[in-house]
Amino acid sequence: MPKLPSWLADTMEKVISKIYQVEVVETKMLSNNLKCVTFNGDFLDAKFIPGMEVLFRVNANEYRHYTLSAFDKMQGTCEVIFYLNRQGPGHSLAVNIQKGDSLKLILDRARIKYKEESNQHFFFGDETSLGLYESLGKKVIDEDVEYFGILELQEENLCAIEQLNLLIDVVPSDRNTPAKNAINWMENMHPMCWEMWQNATFYLTGRAKSIQYFKRYLKQRGVSFRQIITMPYWEIGKVGGA
Repeated sequence: MPKLPSWLADTMEKVISKIYQVEVVETKMLSNNLKCVTFNGDFLDAKFIPGMEVLFRVNANEYRHYTLSAFDKMQGTCEVIFYLNRQGPGHSLAVNIQKGDSLKLILDRARIKYKEESNQHFFFGDETSLGLYESLGKKVIDEDVEYFGILELQEENLCAIEQLNLLIDVVPSDRNTPAKNAINWMENMHPMCWEMWQNATFYLTGRAKSIQYFKRYLKQRGVSFRQIITMPYWEIGKVGGA
């Protein structure tokens, strides 16, 4: 979201109806720079769906999008996994948020939507993708269909996947060769996997260049354009947050 004059940001909060006052009830470090935060609020009128994004005001002029990794309307809770990347306006909010804090949460929409008609779902991404795939993974299990995938994570974050309920593999990321390790992992799969996934939906999120290279690889392997859903969250040298 672009920067707004502080008076306009204040006005927006007065006219937007889907703003919820929430309290931080739990924080958990999944690694040194991945932080899972649970919020409590009155969400009985909220329309949560997998992949739902929320907005937090990170300073006087800016908001940042984050994807909910979990939600429970009846319990009045929702969860966000923050990537503490030490960059961008959202870092200060994420690193300093603690139990007992009170914030305003704006319910937005799902930019990546779960493809209901698909029986197989494949996830590719990085640290910024964890919340989305945690949410979609729960939906897949509820639907009793299949999912798998590969994430490129920084070395210090590889341990985080063990604390999440994701049936997904991880490889170390390399900023100089985006998607290379993930593609090498795909190349080492048993050939039957490609036969089994020929009708799968592929969700590609995270770094823009990684998505570009991984999408190109999938198309070379015969995956059709209609099977691929993409959403770039960031790129080196560009301001943003996810």
